[in-house]
Amino acid sequence: MTELKGYDIGGDATTSRRSEALFWIFAVLAMGIFLGHNALWGSENRWAEISREMLLTGDVLHPAINWRIYFDKPQLTYWFILPFAWLLDGGELASRIPSALAGLAGLYGAMALARRFFDRRIALLTGWLLLSSYGFLFWARCAAADMANLAAIVLAVAWFFQVEKQPGFRGYFGFYLIAFVGALAKGLPALVMPFVVVAPYALDHGRFKAHLKWSNLVAFLLAAAIYALPFGLAAWLEPAAPLAPPPDHDLSGWELVWRENIVRVFNAFDHRDPVYTYIYELPRLMLPWSPLIIVAVAGLIRNRKRLSREAGMLALGAVLMFVLFCLSQSRRWYYLLPLAPFCAMFGAAGILSPAAELRWTRPAVEIMRYIALTAGALALASLVALPVWNLMFPGTPLPLITMVTLPLSGLLVLGVMLLDQPPENCSVSRWIGLPPRVASMVVGTAILVVAMFSCVLPSFTVYRSEKPFFLELRDFMEQNGIEPEQLVFFAIEPYASGVYYLDLQRPARVLQPEFAEDQPAEVLRAWADETPGRRLALLTRNREAMLTALANTMNELGVELDLDRPLRRERKISLTGRKPAKEWRMWLVEIPALPAAPSESGTGDEPQKP
Repeated sequence: MTELKGYDIGGDATTSRRSEALFWIFAVLAMGIFLGHNALWGSENRWAEISREMLLTGDVLHPAINWRIYFDKPQLTYWFILPFAWLLDGGELASRIPSALAGLAGLYGAMALARRFFDRRIALLTGWLLLSSYGFLFWARCAAADMANLAAIVLAVAWFFQVEKQPGFRGYFGFYLIAFVGALAKGLPALVMPFVVVAPYALDHGRFKAHLKWSNLVAFLLAAAIYALPFGLAAWLEPAAPLAPPPDHDLSGWELVWRENIVRVFNAFDHRDPVYTYIYELPRLMLPWSPLIIVAVAGLIRNRKRLSREAGMLALGAVLMFVLFCLSQSRRWYYLLPLAPFCAMFGAAGILSPAAELRWTRPAVEIMRYIALTAGALALASLVALPVWNLMFPGTPLPLITMVTLPLSGLLVLGVMLLDQPPENCSVSRWIGLPPRVASMVVGTAILVVAMFSCVLPSFTVYRSEKPFFLELRDFMEQNGIEPEQLVFFAIEPYASGVYYLDLQRPARVLQPEFAEDQPAEVLRAWADETPGRRLALLTRNREAMLTALANTMNELGVELDLDRPLRRERKISLTGRKPAKEWRMWLVEIPALPAAPSESGTGDEPQKP
C-alpha cells in the first residue's frame, strides 16, 4: 500500500455496495431530470420526426421525414424511440430516453472494464469522471445515435475481456452481436473500433491463436446476417404509402453504409477539418476533467512499468482508436465520444492507482477541489446577482428552474466540502467510497456539471421561439381548415421540427429553391391548382436570399407579397439587441387559376376557325 498525506491509496476497503448504489442513483437523476423539458434542437428533430412517421405509417424499415425516405442513419435508433413514443404519445422525452439508457449502459461498460484491469474504487471513480464530463452528459441527454455508438463499443470491449479466458460460441456471438447492434445504431465504427481496442491484447503473446475456431466464424456470420436483415428487408419490401423517394438522390440503406462509412472516411464530402483537430477536441470532450486527466495519465506513463501488461495493451488499443479517428477525412468532435470511457478510466487509475506518480496528481486534485469550491460559492452568490439580471434584461426574467438550481447546487457543493474533513471520520469519503479530498472534489464538481446541463440549460428553452411558433400555427391551421397539402415550406435548411410540432398527418409541400430543376413558380402554380380554393400557407425563414427568392416567385404568379407583414411570425428574444436571425414567417396567399393553354394555331385568346 502506498500512502500520501490526505490519501488512503488502498484496495477496496472504503468501497461498498452503498457507494455504488449512491452513484447509480445520482447517474439516473443526472440523465433523467428535466430530460423532456427542452424543445428539440439541432439534429434531434430527425429522430423525433422519423419515429413519429414510423408510428403513423407502420413502416419501420424506411425512415422518412415529411414522408420522403431519409436514409441518413440505420433504423435501430429510431426503433429504440418507438415504444416510448407509443407509451408517452410522442414528445421530446420519448425521443431522448434511449440515449439516456445508452448512457447508463456506457457507464456500466466503462466501470466493468476498470474493475477488470484495476479495482473497484478506480471503477467507481471512472463512473464519476465519465458521468460528469461535458461531452458524455451532453450527448446522453440528446435524441441522437452517438451515445448508442459509445455504449456498443465499450460494452463490446468489456464483453470480450469478460469471456476471453473461456472462448466459445456464446462469447463470440455476444461480442459480435453487441458490435453489429452498434453498427445498426450509427455506423461501422461500432463494429471496427472494438477490434482495434482489443487488437494489441490479442496479438500480445499470440493470444489470437486461441480464437481461430469455427465457432468464432459462425458467430460472426450469424451476427452479420442479423445486421444485414433490416437493410435487405428495406430493399426488398416496398415503402408504405404515401412514402416517396428523396427528390435529389436515390439512396438505399446499403448505399448509406457505403457512403457514410467508406466514402466519408477517405473523402469527406461535406466538411474537412485539419488533421490535428482532435488534439484539442478530445480535451474539450472531457471538460472539466481534462487538466486532471492529462496530469494523471502523465503520471501513469512515467510509471508505466508498474502497470500490468494487460492494462498497457488496453491503453495502446485506445491510442490506436484515437489515431484512426485522426486519419479519417471526416472529423467532428462528437465522433470521439467512444474514447471518453477510456480517458475516464485511465484518468481514474492515474489518480488512485499506486502505479501513478502521486506527486503529480495530488496538486492537480487540490486545484480541482478549489475550483469546485469557488464555483459552488459563485452559484450560491447568484441569489444576489438575480436582481442585477432583472435590471439589465427587464423583459426576460431568469427561468424559475435556474433561479432555484444555481443557489441550491452551490449550497450542496459547499456542504460536501465542509463535510470532507480528512482523514478521520470523513462522511463524504465513507458514503462515496473514494479517498478524502478526492471524494469531495469529484462529487462537488459532478453536482455543478449536472446542475448546469440537466437543469439550467433545459430551463432556457422558455426563450426559444420555434416550438411556440409551430404550436400556434397548428392551432391556426385547425381553426381555418388549412390542410397539410396547402402548407408549403420554402426552405433550404431542415424543416423537420416544423413537421413534428405541427403533427402533420399527411405530407406538406416542400420547395427548395436551390434546385434549379424545381422551377419554383411552375411547381407552386401546379400545387395551387390542385389545392381546393388555391390557398397556400407559405413558410420560410427571414434570410434575405430566401425572402427575395420567395417574393420573385410570387411576382411571377401574379401575387404581391408584403415581406414585412407576414400573417404569423416567430418572435425570437434577443438579449444583445441585434435583429434575430432565422425567424420563421408565414403568409396565407390566394394564387389565381392557371390560364388556358394556348392552341397550336393561335394564342388561345381567339376562337378557333372551323
